[in-house]
Amino acid sequence: MSRYAQSDVWKIAAYFVVSLLLGAVLAPWIYNFGMGIAEVTEGKDTNSLVSWLGAAARRSQDNFPRFFDRSVLFSALLLLGPLVAWLRLGRGKPSCGDWSLYIPENAAGRPGQRLAKNRRGPVELLFGFMLAAGLLLVSGWLLTTAGFFVWRDAGASARGWVNPLVTEIKWGSVIRRALIAATIVAVIEEFLFRGVLLGIFLRAMQPAAAIVSLSVLFAAVHFLEPPRGATVPDPEALDAGFVLLGQILHHFIDPLALAGRFFSILAVGLVLAVARYRTASLWLPIGLHAGWIFAYQVFKGATWPVAQLPASSKLLVGSTILEGLVPLGLAVVTGMLVMAMTERRKNLPGHG
Repeated sequence: MSRYAQSDVWKIAAYFVVSLLLGAVLAPWIYNFGMGIAEVTEGKDTNSLVSWLGAAARRSQDNFPRFFDRSVLFSALLLLGPLVAWLRLGRGKPSCGDWSLYIPENAAGRPGQRLAKNRRGPVELLFGFMLAAGLLLVSGWLLTTAGFFVWRDAGASARGWVNPLVTEIKWGSVIRRALIAATIVAVIEEFLFRGVLLGIFLRAMQPAAAIVSLSVLFAAVHFLEPPRGATVPDPEALDAGFVLLGQILHHFIDPLALAGRFFSILAVGLVLAVARYRTASLWLPIGLHAGWIFAYQVFKGATWPVAQLPASSKLLVGSTILEGLVPLGLAVVTGMLVMAMTERRKNLPGHG
């Protein structure tokens, strides 16, 4: 690994730390801004985008962790430009092994693999979405049938647990929100993680090491999400973001959380990185990522987790269908299918 490549990796690590700290600083300001929009738009006919923002803020009024998440994401996007300038990407003509934001077709497969044009991209996007969403939704239905979850509009679970919060499932609203979230998050995160960062890691390391290292970083970033039930006494206080950040970091010493969630996210990150590397494009990983998010959001909006299950059951599946050994196994199966699919297609004409 060259000295410059090592420097780039450390700069990326610094970028994530600073993004997290800036997110903690901005979180109470974004919360206050959201509450202001919610108050101004309540009961008024305003611009559709402003009304949507106001409604979203009102729904999250008692959910400061959601504002913290959005603040960190905003900080990461805000600092992405300075990071690119810091790394001096795209300046001058790259050599054979360099990575740049401009990626010619004939560079795929070289050290520091560049993204390539992919005429089969839309097909891979759709395939990835259907594969990831299909497997996760089917597993969710099976887990609900087995009594791990209960439909929100059902009186009791399959094991007889009484549902104390029977509510109507508004499928249209659930699916619409899931599609929006899946599209936005998948495109942004794949461009950042598998587009920009994996390219840099591949320039600095051997492919296997780069894929594993980036996937660990991907899992760590997503594991920084606030734990369920996290609260902040005064979300308008200037230190509210750091109060929540302390609760998040404490999450890392919970062995059940590590085993149930971290390794599942790590497996997902590995599948996405392998899909990007083997296709030299972002179409397939975007499709897979969007499919997982869509299925997760739909299932979350239609079910409740059953709380009265034995502690041992949490090893199989946690309070969501992204936690536990079952989701981990699904990620492995998905990865195997991705490997088989990309192996068959990598030499086909038109796959640049």
